[in-house]
Amino acid sequence: MIFYKKLLFPAIFIPLFLIAGCNQSSDQRDFEREAFNLPEGITETSNNGTVINNDPDDWRVAPFFQGVLEVDAAYPNPVLSSEQVSLDVVVTGVESVSGLRVYAYYGDNNVRPVFEDLRSPVPPGLTSLPLSPLDIAQFRENPQGTYRIVLVDANENVITYGDIKVE
Repeated sequence: MIFYKKLLFPAIFIPLFLIAGCNQSSDQRDFEREAFNLPEGITETSNNGTVINNDPDDWRVAPFFQGVLEVDAAYPNPVLSSEQVSLDVVVTGVESVSGLRVYAYYGDNNVRPVFEDLRSPVPPGLTSLPLSPLDIAQFRENPQGTYRIVLVDANENVITYGDIKVE
């Protein structure tokens, strides 16, 4: 009887752990697909980061990084082309994030790197990423528009994404 109880535990719980892992991978893949959509709306923020109008699709944390870091909405948004945008990331886990890269996505697999912080691991605490609207814009000569920004780690796992409007 004891032998069967010992076999019963792994037979029940190992498949549950595998299913949970598959769901998390699937959730991450779905999140990453959503990240590479065209921009739609913005989370409007003030110069000090106060959210004025929230877009629920912007700046969500990916399933792989939940509980490990937090992301505040980029600010100010909208932004003038002569200003700077800040994206604040608070790492709460120890040795949990390896590097940070920001890309601007323009559709049709057209991406451009905007910022890199390749510290590995990124130390716990606040990391503020300075972003230039002219680097975000697809065309520096005419930067006005709304752009999708995607934050990934050094292994190219999507952490978060959101839309920034350059005026």
